[in-house]
Amino acid sequence: MKKALITGIAGQDGSYLAECLLEKGYEVHGIISNLQSLDNSLLWRLENYLNRINLKKIDINDDKEVNKIFNFIMPDEVYHLASNADPKVVFEDERKNFDTNFKPAVNLLRAIKTYKNSCKLYCAGSSLMFGDIQETPQNEQSCMNPTTPYGIAKVATFHFINMYRQAYGIFACMGILFNHESPRRDNRFLPKKITQAAARIKLGLQDKLVLGNIELKRDWSFAKDVVESMWLMLQADQPRDYVIGSGELHSVRDILDIAFGTVGLNWSKFVVINDEFIRKIEYDNLCADSSKVKSELNWKPSLTFQEMIIDMVLADLKVAKL
Repeated sequence: MKKALITGIAGQDGSYLAECLLEKGYEVHGIISNLQSLDNSLLWRLENYLNRINLKKIDINDDKEVNKIFNFIMPDEVYHLASNADPKVVFEDERKNFDTNFKPAVNLLRAIKTYKNSCKLYCAGSSLMFGDIQETPQNEQSCMNPTTPYGIAKVATFHFINMYRQAYGIFACMGILFNHESPRRDNRFLPKKITQAAARIKLGLQDKLVLGNIELKRDWSFAKDVVESMWLMLQADQPRDYVIGSGELHSVRDILDIAFGTVGLNWSKFVVINDEFIRKIEYDNLCADSSKVKSELNWKPSLTFQEMIIDMVLADLKVAKL
């Protein structure tokens, strides 16, 4: 039985990945932050299979704690999904933002090198690694020009992974992930904020939704599909980095049309535009060219953008009714 270690297991991607690996017969270990609680209020995404997962609370920024847990579990595969990804792309405390998105990956790479060189490592990257570029769509050869602490940290991690591959022969790779959503998404993120509002407004629990630029476009995929690509990458013969996304751009207006249309409402009657919600730095040209992962690993999305938004609204309706 293969053993897998997942950082960020309590999040959207981590919960889908844990479910995926359990179905494939893995022994699953998960790391949650010292700031999180082991009670079900913060582990609701894992509630259906919580008794089948081994959870540990550690600080993955601390190399000694990472070494200790790695040496205890001796996993065959590590999926590093934990990050500090703020949807506001804030710039307060840039150093802390960089460290929390860079140091844990280095700690994991060093632990693999020290204790089990055969262990495979997957690291989650981000479309913000490309940053301010003119070429669209983006693929594995596109220039990386990050302009946020988060994007810069992910690019640094990307280069560190490549260094470890070449210097130590470690099977380590990065999935450069474009935006991905699901009913398990945190409501700090825009698509979830919209689908949740549509459900609550339909039921009379909310009367308006305040947004910024509704013409903003993104490449949005279904999180469960993205997670499948993570597993596929670690089953390949050689470690390679891949861009993961839908290859389609949709606007915030598109989400509003689908979400409010699902509950039979006209969003224009409830949405208030506030310029204070417009971020300092935005990119309208981030769109994934995932042809490489489709051809080499036979990965393909299972849900369309419209199907994903409808599923999110229906899930939010169920929650709102409670």
